[in-house]
Amino acid sequence: MNQDVSHLNFEKLRTELSAEAGKGYPMFIAGIIFWLLMGVGGLFVPHQIMVWIYLFGIGLVLPLGILVSKVVHVNFLATHNPLSTIGGLVGGIQIFFAPLIILIAYQQPDWIPFVVGVLTGAHFLPYVAIYRSKGYIFQTVATVLAASVIGFGWMDQAYSLIPFSLIIVYSITLFWLMKEAKVVKKEWTIAEKDISIRM
Repeated sequence: MNQDVSHLNFEKLRTELSAEAGKGYPMFIAGIIFWLLMGVGGLFVPHQIMVWIYLFGIGLVLPLGILVSKVVHVNFLATHNPLSTIGGLVGGIQIFFAPLIILIAYQQPDWIPFVVGVLTGAHFLPYVAIYRSKGYIFQTVATVLAASVIGFGWMDQAYSLIPFSLIIVYSITLFWLMKEAKVVKKEWTIAEKDISIRM
């Protein structure tokens, strides 16, 4: 894809980022892996240990997402695009929730799956605008709703129920974003060919 984006307007920047970064779908593969490990761990590992696995494990999701993007040949970072910087800042918000999560880990460890689920779900909302994606609306609402319903109704089973419910949400989001990315990549490829023909 064209690396010089200085001449592009917002819509073109968004379209190029969506096509090049696959609308961020590699992060959902990483998220599914994270929640699968948390779910299996929640069934077999004592919750006192799982709290700390959550705290350290959540920090590995971004590097895992970058690794996945390399495997599936998606330029997830797309650093030449200014909107990618905004996306990085949105993702980076999570690190500032660390004091809250650590406090909850010490005071209410049973709440950790609920808190991590809600925070991760909520932080994806700005990607609705960055990628112009209805998939992110679904992901945010469904993740927060699923984590909240289980958190309020079955908090004692949160370590097993929340991860597996979020695997379902993340899987639906993954396929939704892959479908959106395929369409936008096709449109972007046609637009690039059209520009090169005119030149």
